Amino acid sequence: MGVVNPLVRPVRRTSAVVAALLTGALASGCTSGVANPAVPPGTEPASSSTAVVSPTASASSAATVRPSTRPATAPGLRIGSVSNFRDVAGAGLELPDGHRMVTGLVYRSAKLATASSGDIGRLKKAGVDLVIDLRTNDVASRSPDPAIPGADHLLVNIYAVTRSPTTTYRSVAAARAHMRQLNIDFVDKRAQRDRIAEALTLIASADGPVIVHCTEGKDRTGWISAMLQLVAGADRQQVLAEYLKSNEYRAELLNSRYAATKRARGTVAAQTEHALLAVDASYLGAGLDEMDQRYGGLDGYLTDGLGLSQAIVAKLRALLVAA
Repeated sequence: MGVVNPLVRPVRRTSAVVAALLTGALASGCTSGVANPAVPPGTEPASSSTAVVSPTASASSAATVRPSTRPATAPGLRIGSVSNFRDVAGAGLELPDGHRMVTGLVYRSAKLATASSGDIGRLKKAGVDLVIDLRTNDVASRSPDPAIPGADHLLVNIYAVTRSPTTTYRSVAAARAHMRQLNIDFVDKRAQRDRIAEALTLIASADGPVIVHCTEGKDRTGWISAMLQLVAGADRQQVLAEYLKSNEYRAELLNSRYAATKRARGTVAAQTEHALLAVDASYLGAGLDEMDQRYGGLDGYLTDGLGLSQAIVAKLRALLVAA
C-alpha cells in the first residue's frame, strides 16, 4: 500500500463552493478473464465470470501532466468494521507504463453505517477529507453515514431516483441480464452520467483522501473505481481483477446468503440471488463495451459523455499516478 497523501486542510467546502466548482467544470467540457473467487456450489460454470472485452481504451491524452510526486509505498489503512473496504489503487497498482497508482488517495467501501468508533478514529487519523455516498436518498436516510471528524459527507445519488424499484428475478439468466444492464446504464442514462461526472470532479478537487461508497460497494462504487483506474492508465484486465475482489472481500456474506437461501427456497433461488449479490466480469464488461460503442472509448466517455473538461481529467490523472 502507498503513503497516505500529506495534505493541508484549508477552508472547509460549502455546498455553494462545491456547486460552483461543478458548474464550472462541467460547463468547460463537451455537452482474461478473471475467475470469480466466490462461486458457491451449483452456480454457473467459472467460465461465465470471464468476459471478452474490447482492447483497453487510452486515457485522455490531450493534456500531458506530470504525475504526482507523492510516494506510493506505505502501510495500508485497515478498516475491519466496514464491508468491502479497500484502496482503489490496490497495493499501488503497477501500470503498463511502469508507473504506479497512488495509494491512500481514494478508498472504496460498502455503507459506512457499521463503522466502529475505533475505525472512525483511524479514518480521521488518515486525514479523510470527503465521503461521497452514491446511494439513493431513501437508502441513505435509513442508514446514514456516521460523522468522520474533519470530513465532509456528500450524497451523489448515481441512480438519480429517490427510491430504487423492487424487482423479483426468477432465473439466474434474468438476474445476470439485469446486472449487465445496470452497468450499461452508467453509460447510456444522462442523469446517471451527470452524477458520475459530479463524483469524479469532487475527487479531483478534494483536499485529502476520499471515501467513495454505496450500499455493498460493488456496482456503483465499482464503476467509479474502474473509471479512476482507467484514467490512471490501468488496462482492462487489471481493472477487472480489482473489480472482482469484491467477491473475495464479501465471500463470507456471499456464501452464508447462498446457503441460507438454498435451505429456505431452493437451489435456483440461491443461484439467482447470488447473481445479484456477487460481481462478475461480464457485468462491468458490458458497461465498458457500451462505452466503446457509444463514445469510442474512455476519452469520449469522459468528455462527450460526462462533460468533463480536459483540465479535470488531467488533474485526476496527476493525482492518481505516482512519479
